[in-house]
Amino acid sequence: MRMKTEAKRRAIIDIAAEVFRTKGFAAASMAEISARLGGSKGTLYNYFASKEELFSAVVRELGGRLAGPMFEELEHSRDARTAIRHFAERLVRLLSSPETIEFRRMIIAEGARSGTGRLAYAATKAAYRGKFETFYRAQADAGVLREADPHRASVHMEGLCSAGPIQLMLEGVIGHIPEGEITATAAAAAEVFLRAYLA
Repeated sequence: MRMKTEAKRRAIIDIAAEVFRTKGFAAASMAEISARLGGSKGTLYNYFASKEELFSAVVRELGGRLAGPMFEELEHSRDARTAIRHFAERLVRLLSSPETIEFRRMIIAEGARSGTGRLAYAATKAAYRGKFETFYRAQADAGVLREADPHRASVHMEGLCSAGPIQLMLEGVIGHIPEGEITATAAAAAEVFLRAYLA
């Protein structure tokens, strides 16, 4: 049996991420990924049993790298109001990053046909989506936020941060969001969320 290494696994994920971003899930192939890696398909399949498994690993890595730090800040904050305002700004920045936009466009375009939507949701739920629900539940138990479904609250937060300029970026209406608009979008999202959910 071939020995697996973390360095090789990381190299596979990095190359696969680039292939998925540029070609989309449907057009990407394990053969091309292994060719870019400079090895055999056997080596690739030794790490990932299928393209779907590799895609899930790419999404988990992307979510952990880009979203992980902002959830750590959320979990360790002592003031929920300030934490939510900081979180909203970091989430808007994350959602408007070129890397995130490219992956979301691919998932929207191919999700129903290829199942990438379900794969991405499952991967990100485990990696970070559930962390906001945990935060919400703790703040509701402390009496800071009102009793409500933590999952629905999480969906509302993401929806508020995704509205407006990020939706326009996803649709290709605009190519970038000015700094002032990022700040304003985040501030408005946090304000609406807090008005809806503060106890």
